[in-house]
This record gives sequence, structure tokens and C-alpha cells, in this order.
Amino acid sequence: MFKIYKHSHFLPDAFGHGGNKRTAQISEILINAGITAGTADLANNFSANWKILLYLKGLGHNPNLKTGHKNKYAVGRYIKLFEEFVREQKPHLFIWESTVEYNLLLAEVLYKNNISAIALPHNIESMVAGSKSVFSGKMSPDWLLEELRYLGYCKKTYTISREEQWLLSNAGLNASYLPYYPPREAEQFLLSIRKKRQHIPPSGRSTKNILLLGTFHNKPTFDGYFDLLKHIENIQGLKIQVAGFGSERLKDTFKGSHIHIWGGVDNDTLSRLITASDCAIIHQQPSGGALTRVPELLLAGLPLILNIHAARSCFDLKGIAVYDSYPQLLDMLHEIDLQMPPLISRPLEEKQFAEYINSCIPAGHPF
Repeated sequence: MFKIYKHSHFLPDAFGHGGNKRTAQISEILINAGITAGTADLANNFSANWKILLYLKGLGHNPNLKTGHKNKYAVGRYIKLFEEFVREQKPHLFIWESTVEYNLLLAEVLYKNNISAIALPHNIESMVAGSKSVFSGKMSPDWLLEELRYLGYCKKTYTISREEQWLLSNAGLNASYLPYYPPREAEQFLLSIRKKRQHIPPSGRSTKNILLLGTFHNKPTFDGYFDLLKHIENIQGLKIQVAGFGSERLKDTFKGSHIHIWGGVDNDTLSRLITASDCAIIHQQPSGGALTRVPELLLAGLPLILNIHAARSCFDLKGIAVYDSYPQLLDMLHEIDLQMPPLISRPLEEKQFAEYINSCIPAGHPF
């Protein structure tokens, strides 16, 4: 039997935050392609009696590691954990989303045991502002080469953004692009919102209803929207709705009567907010990955105004206007014609990803 395993730090949830959505997308692609993959149990169950041995194992892995004793112990513990998984489960192929922190060691263990790994990083961690290597202690982006070294152990890496595919390919990695597109359940929900918006006549009002939507627990998102609100909170003619996990953190700062901070919202409230909005603005600080809410809002029929960092991998999509300065944004808000964007299609890359996974399975081998 050909044994395939997968691992993500996130549960698949088409209506969760970005990590849940990406995992849900990948799980759905595999299921629709008839590919059965077990979920790897990578929980740590070593007793305290192992501490010295695991510390020595970590020290032996990299004697020149400049971080502290706890770090060396953690390196040894994770290597042992991954070695035990390989020994007990004997995987032939590993589909790997959890490409963060000590889990990077998994790629090395799989490679040394001649097990093919297909990496699907949710973003290149070393390109996220404020991220720190657990191995060297370097701050982003100074540990990029460390991360690329571990991804280089993989048979192939699928990125969520075009920019990351370009970066990895130029570093000599076998990289392809798998853009985010909502799983079927979320797709139908978003299309139902589009249908509602199609039946709303032009309002003719001078006030524009602006939606700021995102996962505010994500630092580049929080910092970006915080800076945006500082610039637009006093502009006349805007009614601003701020929604998403963690957005309630902004309530004490932005108290204008024309700014409504919702916090996390259920699907019914989200549907009403999108339906009633004229457009969404997404303003993010530089970061890795790509934003799942861009294709989602386009599916829902909402025009988007994005800064250049939020627009990564989607500059060519219709229904998007891109700005690189606040004066340019203000001009857009006054002059842009906010028409419903055309319907986007499920990306062909999903089919190509499934075909590649199937090509890694020897003919005639059940799984």
C-alpha cells in the first residue's frame, strides 16, 4: 500500500481565518481527486527522562547553533519526533503545509529517509515582518536562506503567491503556483452575496460605504489597517465598516460616528456588510503569502481598492484598483467608478496540483 500523509497546523474550515481556508482548499482538492491522505500525528509524547538525550541530539545536529540550551533541546526533540513518525508509519509521500519553526526539520528527516515531500507553505515565514528563526535567532528577512534550505529538501514546493514562486525558482527550488480559491461551500456562500448585490439599484448617494475586512490578529493586516484608518478617519463622505477576527482591538482608538468596529462576525452579518458596501479597501504592510479575502470578495461581487502590498499576485484581476500612496487612494475614492467586478473562475492550477500528486503515486499502487 502506498501511504500518503499530510500535516497542517490548521483545521480545514472554509469560513475560518486564512490558514484554515487554505488547508480547507488543499483538503478539498485531494478529496475531489480521489487522493486519500492520512493526517500525521506529530504530537510530542516523550517523557522527562529523555531530556538529556534529546538535548545531545539537538547539539549534535548543529554544534554551532548560537541559541540557548532550550533551543538545542527543542531541535533534538523535534528530530526524534519526526524520526519516530517515519519509523512507525513508513510514509511514501508527505504533503506538508506546516512549514514553520521547528517543523522545518521535518523536511530534512523525510529527505534523509528517501521520502518525497510536497511543501505548501502558507507564506514564506522569513519574509513576514517580525518573524524570528528558531535556529539562528535572526530576524526577518535575514534568515531567508535558512528557510529556503529546508524547503530545498522537498520534491516540489507550491506557493500561494506568484511572487514567492518567482523567489523560490530563482533560488533553484522546484516551485509552482497554487493560488487560493474558496472551497465549494464558501464559493456558494459568496456567489449568493453576488446575486443579492446584482439586484441592488445604484444608490446615487454621495456617501461611500467602505468595508475593511481581515484577520486582525495578523500583524501586517492590523498594522496596515491601523495606518489606513489614521489617514481616512476624518475624510468626509465615508462610512467605514471594520470587521474580522481581532478587529475589536481598534475600538478604543477609532470612535468616530461614521466608523463601526464589528469584531468577528457570523456569516449572516458578513453577508449583509458585503451586500451593503460600495467597495472594500485592503491596506497591508509588506508580508509573504497572498490574501485569501481578495478572490473571496471578488466572487461576492465587491469592487476592491488595494495598496501594492495587498495586491500581490492579483494585479491582473479585473475589479481591482491599486494605489501606492494615500494621495492616490483619496483620488480613487472620489473618482473611481465602482462597478461590480466580473466573475472569477476556479484556477486551473488546482487541477494541475492534483495531477502532480497523482503522478507521484506508482501505477497500480492503492492508497
